[in-house]
Amino acid sequence: MRATTAVAGLLKERREWRRFFKSCCQTSALRLRSQAWQFRDELRNRGDVLPVEEAEDALFDLAQKLLPAAPAAEWSAWAELVWEDALARLQEHYAGLSPEEREALDLSRAWKQNEHIVAASRAEDRAALREAVRGYEQEALAGFRSIRAAAKRMGAA
Repeated sequence: MRATTAVAGLLKERREWRRFFKSCCQTSALRLRSQAWQFRDELRNRGDVLPVEEAEDALFDLAQKLLPAAPAAEWSAWAELVWEDALARLQEHYAGLSPEEREALDLSRAWKQNEHIVAASRAEDRAALREAVRGYEQEALAGFRSIRAAAKRMGAA
């Protein structure tokens, strides 16, 4: 809430920030999120230090309230960005596996997070979605560590 108030204050005060915000919103959720650092830097210069997720959430909240028809205000676009980030990080680990390790990889614990991801998505709850995706990512990383440990044991035997 504090972040939304800070960003809204910036938009009220400065016309160039309103234009920039509107331009980002009319382009895409990705553009708005990728420009969050500029809003954060400006707010930091004014004494409001925000974590990146709070700044992104504030921008999304304001996009939904002020420009609900803009592409950046679409819930599914933001949810997709959160999911794609996690998948990109996991892909880096997956790419490092041998074909045998990929074959043996067990992600069943990670898949248990799907219910939470779906529920958060249906409720359009960003905090719950992020938490569920983090849970998925943690469980998948545990699967990668497990397969690596097994491969090391096999190599040592």
